[in-house]
Amino acid sequence: MASNDTEMHPYLPSGEWEGFYCYGDSPKQHKMAIELRFAEGVVSGSGVDDVAPFAWKGTYTLDAFRVSMTKTYPTHQIAYQGDVDENGIWGMWDDLTDLSAHFDAEMIQYIKSAMHDKIRGGFHIWPKKATHEFDEEALTESKKLAELFVEKIAVPVRTKST
Repeated sequence: MASNDTEMHPYLPSGEWEGFYCYGDSPKQHKMAIELRFAEGVVSGSGVDDVAPFAWKGTYTLDAFRVSMTKTYPTHQIAYQGDVDENGIWGMWDDLTDLSAHFDAEMIQYIKSAMHDKIRGGFHIWPKKATHEFDEEALTESKKLAELFVEKIAVPVRTKST
């Protein structure tokens, strides 16, 4: 995935990302597993969530720390607009499904009004941390601290004698 034109800003590393989206009427988090590439103001990638596999395509700007992406499923598209910070990308999404081939303008307005909280919501995604990397020295120190705690601080458990 890496190449010479890959974005070097630490807030937008290319590679594995993870996160969730929520519908407007519920705080329930719907998990996403994502692969993203950031290069020269363009973001692209793919992923999977509880709806289906999808593709990402969009733009980003480091001047305003904003991202605008379209998530394309086999059946429909979702627009994502978000802010970039040290915790990842946060923002809002909207369903871009074009209903004009099926309904008149009045019916579309009614559907969008009735389904308001099901066709938009929030999201948060962040770079996935490598779980296999660890600091051996810190691990050793941690074990020493745990042993010290057990030896010096922990209160022994007393049992009743019969």
